Amino acid sequence: MAGLAPPPPAPTQRWTTTQSRAQFAALAQLRWCIFRNAFRRKGGAGELAARLIFLPLLGIFAFGPIVGAGYGAYLLTSDDRLVALPILTWAIFALWMLVLLNVSPPGLSFDINTIIRFPLSFPRYLTARLFFGLLSAANVIGTLALIAACIGIAIAKPSLAPWATLLFAAFALANIFFTRMMLAWVERWLLTRRTREIFTAVFLFATLGFQYINLNFNPGLQGRHHHAPNHLPLFRSIFHHIQPIAALLPPGLTASSIVSYRQGHILGAFASLVGLIAFGVLFFTVYAWRMHREFNGENLSEVTQPPPRSNPKSVRPAAIPGPVSIATIKTSAFGLNSTVIACLQKEFIYLRRNINQLYGFIAPLFMVFLFAGRVSSTGRFGEFVFPVAVAYSVLGVSVLSYNALGMDGPGVQFYFLSPTRLRDVFLAKNITGFLLTFFELVLIYAVIAFVAHSPSLVITLSTVFWLLFATFINGAVGNLRSLMSPKKIDLLRASRRQASQLSVLIALGILAASVGIGYGTIWLASVLGRPWLMVPVLLALALIAFVVYLQVLNRLDAIALDHREDLAEELCKA
Repeated sequence: MAGLAPPPPAPTQRWTTTQSRAQFAALAQLRWCIFRNAFRRKGGAGELAARLIFLPLLGIFAFGPIVGAGYGAYLLTSDDRLVALPILTWAIFALWMLVLLNVSPPGLSFDINTIIRFPLSFPRYLTARLFFGLLSAANVIGTLALIAACIGIAIAKPSLAPWATLLFAAFALANIFFTRMMLAWVERWLLTRRTREIFTAVFLFATLGFQYINLNFNPGLQGRHHHAPNHLPLFRSIFHHIQPIAALLPPGLTASSIVSYRQGHILGAFASLVGLIAFGVLFFTVYAWRMHREFNGENLSEVTQPPPRSNPKSVRPAAIPGPVSIATIKTSAFGLNSTVIACLQKEFIYLRRNINQLYGFIAPLFMVFLFAGRVSSTGRFGEFVFPVAVAYSVLGVSVLSYNALGMDGPGVQFYFLSPTRLRDVFLAKNITGFLLTFFELVLIYAVIAFVAHSPSLVITLSTVFWLLFATFINGAVGNLRSLMSPKKIDLLRASRRQASQLSVLIALGILAASVGIGYGTIWLASVLGRPWLMVPVLLALALIAFVVYLQVLNRLDAIALDHREDLAEELCKA
């Protein structure tokens, strides 16, 4: 019987540091391989070219604030005005948040949560989550601004350099932990439809309210007849009320610690440093708690929520459907078949849930309302305020048409399984975009007529025909790019990326070309002294664009079959 006894359990081996390093090296190699191989796919060269174009533009955008942070820190330190240093630290924090909200974070080609299935402890999982996506535009630009400020202080007062470096390093870590914590909880709040709608409303009101305050209270935007002195008492009152609270937050603690160290108050400087570190630990702890719940398998979404309880007495037996006739299937309204009508209903549901689409529709109207009266009162553009406003509004809507299948996600496979023509699907998507564009045209006309004056009939007709031309061209090219370079849009993720970078570049190029054609038509009509000539020329261009759009629309089914593997790979991935 002794030989039948089970063997003693093998001694458990502890996880070594070498194995941890091997895991992190494998994750880094995986990230690099995915990034490298993405440019080897079909259309990868175009994406690489688009990134090479956008990166210098982002660098130009970031160059001014970074240099301004360094120069401002130098001036405040050399002039012994470090009391005003909180203005600089709060400005860097505001820049950090502004870039975070307006520039999409680097997208990952796989879900980082899939590494949970491997033998991975929570500390290593948390470390991987912290480092993946760390090199976002907000973190890079904000950190460079802090480095520039530290260099400015070191040049002005070398004795402050070690302490300023320590403070700015702690401040940078606190900001990084804060942004990661905020994004993690925003994604948690976006998991249900109700919270997404609330977040959409808050985001719209916050961004548009900031634009309104900046335009009406910024003296630099008031022109020669600004009323800045009338607003100074209000600003001073608000500043005195929020200053005690702002001094206890990370930007205020960073500045106060440097100021206290400069004045010889070492205890106060250390106290502010400890408070700054405490904020960083708090942000990191909240972020780690969120990640720990995900590590334990928490998956909160509308799909995983239990269905609402229903009263058994109120449940009626379902009626047995009768035979469906062919006449019932082919019902139509306004000349559209049932497939197009059903897809239109789906697109309007998408419209309500897509934050970026709503923002692209509402923001131009709000900006036209703010600027139209001011621009028309200067007399610089005259009647051309209306076409300029319409051209600006196209920018917010046209980019969204270059990724028409992004919201469908894995549901795109049903288009190929069902007897549905992709022509009808894209027609419904294009009709939704056309309706939004021309509804916005009517609203812009009403706003300009209210705050300024109504444009002439020639300008109105010319603008309408130019909009038709630009809309049909964008629709044709956008449909092709939607099939050739799709991009999955996940409403449960806090990202503003709605299309590939090459598609965005193409959309901007087509819009610039359309504006150039419109300006050339205006110039030709003014040279010939025939303003009415703009109407037939732009009408002819609109008809040509409509013919091109129909030709592309009729070929979408064949093009979709050629790209169905790419569509499934991009839109059906987890």
